[in-house]
Amino acid sequence: MSDLPSLRKKIDSLDTTLINLLNERARVSLDIGAAKREVHTGIDTAQVYMPSREKEIFDKLQRLNHGPLNQDSLQAIFREIMSASIALQTDMSVAYLGPPGTFSHQAAHERFGDSVHYVPQSQITDVFDAVEKGRVTYGLVPFENSTFGSVVETLDYAIHTSAKVRAETYLTVHQCLLSNSPLEKITKVYSHPQGLGQTQEWLSKHLPDAKRVSVKSTAQAAEMAAMEVGAAAVCSAICAELYGLHIVARDIEHGPSNTTRFLILGSSSDKATGNDHTLVRFTVDHRQPGALCDGLKVFKDSALNLYKIDSRPSGLRPWHYVFFVECSGHHENESVIQAIKNLNQYCVDVQVLGSFPNMRTDEEK
Repeated sequence: MSDLPSLRKKIDSLDTTLINLLNERARVSLDIGAAKREVHTGIDTAQVYMPSREKEIFDKLQRLNHGPLNQDSLQAIFREIMSASIALQTDMSVAYLGPPGTFSHQAAHERFGDSVHYVPQSQITDVFDAVEKGRVTYGLVPFENSTFGSVVETLDYAIHTSAKVRAETYLTVHQCLLSNSPLEKITKVYSHPQGLGQTQEWLSKHLPDAKRVSVKSTAQAAEMAAMEVGAAAVCSAICAELYGLHIVARDIEHGPSNTTRFLILGSSSDKATGNDHTLVRFTVDHRQPGALCDGLKVFKDSALNLYKIDSRPSGLRPWHYVFFVECSGHHENESVIQAIKNLNQYCVDVQVLGSFPNMRTDEEK
């Protein structure tokens, strides 16, 4: 049996090796950034974060890892390594629906790590605006929830946006009820509409008479609940410490697999990986019988699977809708190019909102 001092000495030696290797990796990362700028004159910072390369690295880690570190731990370590490498190449900023403590904040941090600058926004539309006007490098917006469905604020702004979808990320969401009042004294509950929707069964059972008030974010709900006697917020456990509240109840969402999907926005999409999705926006002439059916059929004819279909009022006139379709493939793939070309025969205002690596696990497909 090895003695403790010798084991600690071995750890110290390994740490020295790790530090040297990490710095060597960082120097190579800087060389890569310089090489990119030489090849692509006027390269924008959006090309520093490459979701396709990130997915390639994580897939490689899964193949190479034989323990004892589990995959999530190893991925978290490399997330920070890549975050630090990006920070060496450029000052990268990420807008998200704030204030600090929202699920959007958690999702952004899990995706980009500690070494980038996070810029909270007061509403989802401000995230789009910050990306479009170049005030930030990227924006992260909630897109849909496995319990409560699509986030309509995101879809409504996506009707007009010039930003492109660059990546997607998923966050398992556990909602808590926070308050400085006991459960029986709570008369009002604040949260984002998604938060209220994801917990409506629990609220109906335990707080049937409490007034439910929608606000712009779950963290804003915590801020407001902290200032009112008898008020509570549905939000993350992190907000308890941030805003001086007590956790009255944990995990009040409907189902343990409650997951929110976020889109990462930038000025352009990344290259194809071989396993991508593309988000398309279009309208149809509602006076033409079967126009929508004909439009959707082009995806089948091109052997493209459809993963999501949404519609929202266009705002141009009553009963006129904009449709959103998420299909397999990348907008640079020939099959998607042909599908978009054919779609224009039946639909109007066809726009590709972006292509991104598919991050769903096999169990989620």
